[in-house]
Amino acid sequence: MRRLILLAGVLLATLGLTAPAQAAVERKMVAKSAASIASYWTPQRMRAATPADTVRGKSGKAAKKPSAFPYSSYEVTASYGQAPTSTNGKVFFTLGGTNYVCSGTALLSGNKSVVWTAGHCVNQGPGAFATNWSFVPAYKDGSAPLGKFPARQLLTTTPWQTAGDFGYDLGAAVVAPVGGRSLTDVAGGEGIAFNYARQQQFQSHGYPAASPFNGQRLWVCDSPWGTDDTTSSPATMGIGCNMTGGSSGGGWIVGSNLYSVNSYGYSNQRNVMYGPYQGPVAQSLYTQAAAG
Repeated sequence: MRRLILLAGVLLATLGLTAPAQAAVERKMVAKSAASIASYWTPQRMRAATPADTVRGKSGKAAKKPSAFPYSSYEVTASYGQAPTSTNGKVFFTLGGTNYVCSGTALLSGNKSVVWTAGHCVNQGPGAFATNWSFVPAYKDGSAPLGKFPARQLLTTTPWQTAGDFGYDLGAAVVAPVGGRSLTDVAGGEGIAFNYARQQQFQSHGYPAASPFNGQRLWVCDSPWGTDDTTSSPATMGIGCNMTGGSSGGGWIVGSNLYSVNSYGYSNQRNVMYGPYQGPVAQSLYTQAAAG
């Protein structure tokens, strides 16, 4: 199995969104019971889950880093158990027999159960869907204060599932309730944006686990839009960020809405993170997940 790449005018999504005609979404119903997924993720397995540390090869002219790329990076010190911090969490899953870790965000939705993340955190791209998928909101130092929410459905875009297209490296999970309570009733949720101006000030969230980080705390990169990588269509967006493997799938937040997720970096671009632009296909992905 190819190593995963883990670093690990606004139209806001509302509960009444209509899916675009060009919906290109792949869905998999989870066969395992919620109880069996919950029992799979022992503290030992959670600690040992692997943040894959491979990045894309050297970038070409279409993805060159601009000369100035300002950003700040800091560990979150606010209470993890309260929104908006509690909307962020760690994602645990299995692909190709290996346990992995990513990051994710709880979203507001009609079913109160949607987690948004990178496509490679739910599907091999191209290839199989993950198993044993679980979201742990407000994760901190090995604790799961709000519970472990196992997936009952996994979704990604068709371009990611069939071709590993980083322009569409987006994924979603519909998770089961825990203790009779839905995800956003417990953790709160963020809104989501589509078809927006790229020039934003982003706060990228994630749980970087590869050195020099340890995956136990939530981190933020605060950065303006810096560049576009036109090797993908639509072009992915680049920001300044030093987060490493394990932060993949963490949400890029503007205000209280999610605009993108941590997707990939280049071996010859230090401290640059790329994320997909959320257009009509991303909107369709959200709409289908929210109805799941």
